[in-house]
Amino acid sequence: MTKISGMIAAVLSIALAGCGGASGAAASPSAPTATPAGGERYVTIAFWSDPSCSGEPANTNRFPVHYGDTQCYTWPGRSGENSASRFSCGAGSFSYTQWTTLTCSGGQVPAGTRKTTFVTGCTQDVPPTLYARVIDFSGCQ
Repeated sequence: MTKISGMIAAVLSIALAGCGGASGAAASPSAPTATPAGGERYVTIAFWSDPSCSGEPANTNRFPVHYGDTQCYTWPGRSGENSASRFSCGAGSFSYTQWTTLTCSGGQVPAGTRKTTFVTGCTQDVPPTLYARVIDFSGCQ
């Protein structure tokens, strides 16, 4: 990695974490929970600073589809407070609500940001300098 691309990756990592994006490594649940009868299922979303979502992603996050509407998933960020809930699969898409707290409630105004990311194309994320695409949809199949 060149010095400039390394600096860009570091800045993007800080921006992702500070704005509720993914951390540099795939995240995992903060506390063990019971697994439903269907077993654990995950969808991985990659994040880029490039609107074409090409090249190596800056970060990824692995979301627990099996949590559905009943469990809260947390991961570290610059503020240490990121969570998501309301996981659902669509036709070639994955949706969730992201929070700036560790409790899947409260936080930013409006509370929670509903996000939908697709298997194809490149979706502008929040903050709007980030772009996302599902890179592993196996948890929805």
